[in-house]
Formats: sequence, C-alpha cells, structure tokens
Amino acid sequence: MAEQVASPEVISMSAQQKTPLSTKELFWRDGFVGPLGMSVPRDLIDRVATRLDGMLGAHAPHPLYGRFSVRDWHLMDEEVMTLLTHPRIVDAVASILGPDLLLWRSKIFLKRPGEAPLGWHQEWGAFNGEEIGNDRPSLLPSEEAKNGIWNLTVWIALDDVTPEMGPLRFARGTHTHRFPIEMQPLVQSEFWHDPFLDTSSAKDLIARADDNSLVLDIRTDHIFQGVDRERISLEQVKYMLMQGLQNQVGAVTLGFDASEHEVVDVPMDAGTFVVFSERTMHGSSANASPRRRLAINARYTRADTVVYPFRETGERIDGSNLDISQHECVLVSGRAMTDRNVLRDTKAR
Repeated sequence: MAEQVASPEVISMSAQQKTPLSTKELFWRDGFVGPLGMSVPRDLIDRVATRLDGMLGAHAPHPLYGRFSVRDWHLMDEEVMTLLTHPRIVDAVASILGPDLLLWRSKIFLKRPGEAPLGWHQEWGAFNGEEIGNDRPSLLPSEEAKNGIWNLTVWIALDDVTPEMGPLRFARGTHTHRFPIEMQPLVQSEFWHDPFLDTSSAKDLIARADDNSLVLDIRTDHIFQGVDRERISLEQVKYMLMQGLQNQVGAVTLGFDASEHEVVDVPMDAGTFVVFSERTMHGSSANASPRRRLAINARYTRADTVVYPFRETGERIDGSNLDISQHECVLVSGRAMTDRNVLRDTKAR
C-alpha cells in the first residue's frame, strides 16, 4: 500500500475520536510525520540547490574534512544553516524531543536519473558506521534518554519530488521493532550506489577514486597508486576498483518483508520537510525520471547527548571515515545540557 502524507499542520484524524492528531502524536504512532511546510522563499531553496549541486558536480573537497564529503555543509553555507535552523523545523523536533536541541549533522542526498532504489534500513541511534562495517558511535545519550529516542532526522526536499523520482518511503510503525542486520559484501548491501552510473572515462573514475568521491564513506585513494594512468582502459579501471572494494562490507536488513507492513511513499514539494526516527524502516524507490532528486537531511539530538564521545580520548575518525577534529554542534533551541560538546553559534564560517 502506498499513500502520500500531506497538509502542513493537521495530517491525520483519529478514526475513533475524530480529533486532529498533533505532530507529536503522529510521530509516536507512525515513526515519521510530514511533509510539513515552512515559509521559505523558493528562490532561497533554488540558490541552495544550485550551490550544492555544483559542489557535488565538481567533487569539491570539504573545508572541514580535507576531502570530498556530502556532510555538514550547513557549517560552511549560511543559507543552508538558515534552512536547517528554521523555526518551523526546530518547533517540530522540539515537540517530540523537548526544548533543548543540538543540530549535529547534515548530509546531502542526490538521486540521479536512473539511480537504483535505496534499500530498507534502520539506524538505532548510535550512528556508528555499522552500515559500512564500522563500530564507532557518534552519539552517547544521557542516562535519562538512553531507553528512548534521543535523535531525529529532518529530510528537506530541494527539488519537487514526484512519485517517479524515488521519494522517501516508510514502513509505518516500525520504529518500535529492531530488525537484525548482517554484514555482506558492500555491493550486495542496502547502501550500494553504482559508481559508474554517470562516469564515462577512465580518467574521471581514477580522479574520483583519488579524492574519495566515488563510493560514499569509503576511502578509495589507494587503489590506483602506481598505475600508468595514460594507458589503462576504462574496463581495467572498473575491474581494479571492484577488486579494491572486495573486502568492504555493508549492512543487509534481515527479516523484513515490506508486504507485511503499510508502506507510505512521500512525494514532496521543494522546501517541505519530513521528521522521522531513523528507527523507522525507510528507504527510497528508483529515480525513474530524467531529473535529479536533490535533498538535504539534518540530524537533531537532545542537548544532553554527547556528540562524538571518542574525541575526548584523542580519536578523530568517525564511523564514516571522516576526521571530525573541526566539527562543531549548533545549539538550535534551549540550553546546552553538558559541557562535553564543542558548540558554535548559528553562523556558517
């Protein structure tokens, strides 16, 4: 079953009581809520989309991380920061998690024309990189929060997302059940994206492998060391890349059958957003359109959560293989509840 969730304020009615359900009530029932609207000019959305698309196309290195990354561009771009700290978003998250909130991470999502589905998956709150075989928790919840939900994701459409473009999809109510995962070869995992989809030359593939922009979160800058780059063919490059990735693993969800759940597809207008728990089984269908599907998500946690706790012991590399030495959290609502986090104001650098 597929349906679109709509209306920015009242999204559902209780069948028993015929009374509107609040954002908070809908979230706890379904594991997600939205799309919700916010009063942001379309030209701001378009400017952000143009800049982020240009950065992706150029495979630009991230100023914080020293190499290509789709993470945390809100710390570099004032208009991205404006979007992710919008009062409508903050109010929606605060209604669920409480008034004291940190914005601790963002991530750009580009689904290219012809790109395959993103498989069904959950994240149970640690963000430790288990999807690519790592185990380095990014979040340490407080004693008060550890038995509940301490993090939420907001997914903002930067393009109009029609049903054929691979919109977000959720299995309603699955945030209450943790499905097991198994590590399998990366190319068989839920998170595999075809690195050859929009690449037609050996030179381009090698350049993207060198700057680690070819396979998300996986370092590939070692694969073509010592190779004669003037003589190698495209097929040889593809073969070497796949050989270089053969020991990489990724998560595969076990025991989940979508036909046994109510699946909700969520087409969206540019500038609208969905709030969800990563515990809710989610994914996206293929982009069967000739247009890109560009979005950005942001992750908000309670202000009593310790972000990147391993940094306190001098470790710098997170579960996605990024050096987070210069990372900062943004207090978007309420009070800082612990002095263990590195905070900044809401202005991008």
